[in-house]
Amino acid sequence: MTIAGSMSPKRPAKALEIMSIAQGLIQNKGYNGFSFRDVADAVGIKSASIHYHFPTKSHLVKEITSSYRAEFQLALDEIDALNLTGLEKLEHYAGLFAKTLQKKQCVCLAGILATEIGSLSEDVRVELDAFFTEQAKWLSRTIRDGQTEGNINPSINAEAFAPAFVSGLEGAMIIARSKTSLEYLSSATSQYLDLIKT
Repeated sequence: MTIAGSMSPKRPAKALEIMSIAQGLIQNKGYNGFSFRDVADAVGIKSASIHYHFPTKSHLVKEITSSYRAEFQLALDEIDALNLTGLEKLEHYAGLFAKTLQKKQCVCLAGILATEIGSLSEDVRVELDAFFTEQAKWLSRTIRDGQTEGNINPSINAEAFAPAFVSGLEGAMIIARSKTSLEYLSSATSQYLDLIKT
């Protein structure tokens, strides 16, 4: 995904820079792996300056997660705008995860936050839940489209397979990163898609 904050043009440039740096730290180190001091050092400002834009760490992460949701939705809209079959859309969807891992050497923001759910504030949890709900809704619709087109097995339960698919990609992404091998994610994606092809 693109840098957090790009969907928030009304924010001051410094706030967007803070969000961008913090998102990168989260995707590489996790929620508990970074502090305001880490962000301040990377941006070149004092920690107190971050509090001016984001009173607390939870507030900062909530804003980043909200922006990430919007960016991911934009990516889904772009896939929908392409002249693709349902199955091809699923391949492009999986490609979003592969691109993040390959280009940024990090995992999905929502995925890594989900592994630390016990440390998250309620407002961040709400954003995270909304993210995965939106993913499942889009995937379910896309799977049903593929079934109507005849390229996805009609016996597949779209509502059940959708969350399983995104969960599988999130998990495979984390393991692929630990193995420093994109092939693990690619293989998992192929296995999932092979399960539902006609």
